[in-house]
Amino acid sequence: MAHCKHTYGKDQRLKSVLVFDKVFEEGKKVKAYPILARYTDTTFESDHPFQVATTVSKRRFRKAVSRNRIKRLMREAWRLEKHRLEKDWKKGGPQKALVLIYVGSEIPTFEKCADTIKKIVDVLMDKKA
Repeated sequence: MAHCKHTYGKDQRLKSVLVFDKVFEEGKKVKAYPILARYTDTTFESDHPFQVATTVSKRRFRKAVSRNRIKRLMREAWRLEKHRLEKDWKKGGPQKALVLIYVGSEIPTFEKCADTIKKIVDVLMDKKA
């Protein structure tokens, strides 16, 4: 089954503007510097427990190249960690929308990103129980 694969397909990306706004209006926060995660319960047409968006402030990083690099690092770190949240999830179970916001002031290493995402996943797993 596709759940064990470390993939991050289109159906796992948060694209709905309505859901995106909902995350910021009523979502809960997980702070793990340099990444802030906001999430909320939602439902979507996908066989995954999470839909994720990544965002980096244009004010902090003027160059698109830098913003894209950070977003790539965050997505890759998420791709490698999300299986921990998916392993006990059943189709039709609760779904969440998650927005990963980079709030640091310099481009992180992949290790730093992975470590931070790991902490966020740990917190999300605690909240799930």
